Amino acid sequence: MRETLRRLVGYFRIEHALFLVPIFGFAIYDSVFSAFSSILAVLGEAYPGVPRTTIQMILSVPPMVSIPGTLLSGFLASYVHKKRIAEFALAVIFVGGMVPVVFQTPSIAAMFACSACVGLGQGLLHPMANAFICQGWEDDAERSRALGFKQAFNFIGEALVALCVGFLALSHWGNAFLVYLGVVPVFLFAHFVLPKGELDKRLVDREHRAAGLKELFRPKTVYLFALFFCAMLFLYGFHTNIAMLMQERHLGTTADVSVVTSSISVVSFLVGIAYGKASQKLGRYTLVVGFACLACGMLAVSLFGHSFPVVLLGGVLFGIGSGIQQISTIYYISKTVDKKVVTMAISVCVSFVSLGATLSPLVINGLQMALFGSESAATSLLVAGCGFACLALVEGLSHSAAKGAGLFLERPRRS
Repeated sequence: MRETLRRLVGYFRIEHALFLVPIFGFAIYDSVFSAFSSILAVLGEAYPGVPRTTIQMILSVPPMVSIPGTLLSGFLASYVHKKRIAEFALAVIFVGGMVPVVFQTPSIAAMFACSACVGLGQGLLHPMANAFICQGWEDDAERSRALGFKQAFNFIGEALVALCVGFLALSHWGNAFLVYLGVVPVFLFAHFVLPKGELDKRLVDREHRAAGLKELFRPKTVYLFALFFCAMLFLYGFHTNIAMLMQERHLGTTADVSVVTSSISVVSFLVGIAYGKASQKLGRYTLVVGFACLACGMLAVSLFGHSFPVVLLGGVLFGIGSGIQQISTIYYISKTVDKKVVTMAISVCVSFVSLGATLSPLVINGLQMALFGSESAATSLLVAGCGFACLALVEGLSHSAAKGAGLFLERPRRS
């Protein structure tokens, strides 16, 4: 028993632990807007003349706007210290998040402006959160644990935020945005705790010309860009449809939706904590397992989610897969490129991921109309679940091919 406890404590002992405090804050606010999925149904009622897809696009604008922000963040990392970029990003997120709080009945255009500000800040912030880890932790095992811990805090933070959003929205949906007041202490921690960070290698310069671009766009890296673009396209289908599915089937209020989304974050938090060990056991098939869990969770909710417990169970499976996918995105990218271009690689990958999230409502709604002639949330989840089943098959086959861009990643070294 004592030996087991010693190993458990040792697993959580990690170098540069203090740096993780502000990075944990980044982890919450670089993607927190997805927690607002629980108020989409209420927003639809608040704007009755606005089409369903337009309401969903409010949640998809941040990923779209974050694309230029993410690319700009990767570019600036060669000229501006990462700490300054992160501080500016937090300030922009705070301004955007306060729009529905200051204006209790904003126009639909103002809501899109709010989403755009948050998206720009998230785009600037997300590469910084991961770059500090990828450049600060040299050892693969330490890095995978640090990324897992960071993402775990992201999920538990999202769970708490989702609960706050759901209950704050009961009085007025605009009050849900009060959660952005938490940006203030994150900013202060970042200012006083984080180092400035190293400047990245410039991809194009007079001495080496375009050698940096060759390092960035390797076959394995390009494969990952495409894979994670498709993965987020289908994954975001859950966030934009779960509230509407529960409304269609009369399964609860915004508070009940927030319970489902919070349970997803709690499960993903546990996955993040265990990711370092799990990735060692699963090896190159880690993502296959993640995609399979996502497929099963979304199909279960779509086909059998006529009661709250079944939806909750599907959410648990979704949370397992989501945790594996989102951590693997950064970890796999960090293993395929040189440390000096990792920030730009993360920026490009996150841009593809954001594009997938942005196009998610349009692509999924278009596919469901073409294949099933339906606009229901259940059919959207069915399409997304089938998409993940296809990704699991593609990822599995990529490792059995003799040639090609399959990952073939080595397992992290044991510490």
